[in-house]
Amino acid sequence: MQITDALKNLAVKACGSSLEDLTEDQIADLIQHIADNWNGQGGSAGYTLPAATEQELGGVKKAAAVTFTQAEATAETCAQAIADIITNLKTSGIMA
Repeated sequence: MQITDALKNLAVKACGSSLEDLTEDQIADLIQHIADNWNGQGGSAGYTLPAATEQELGGVKKAAAVTFTQAEATAETCAQAIADIITNLKTSGIMA
């Protein structure tokens, strides 16, 4: 495949048109738009990952680590570790 064919295929997919409906200027404008808005990180400069909710997929933050040693576990240390996990999940926004 030639690069010109690949660029034409990209324009057809991006514009939702057939190749016959696109002019060379439209294809060039699309490619220039992509170049002008490229942020160098593989995505669109204006995109913000939405927060995850119970209903919608999205990004979440990493929760803080909880220190726990299984060999020295007691009912009290287990209960405290669980409480710490819940607190850290709530603090990071993973759990409501």
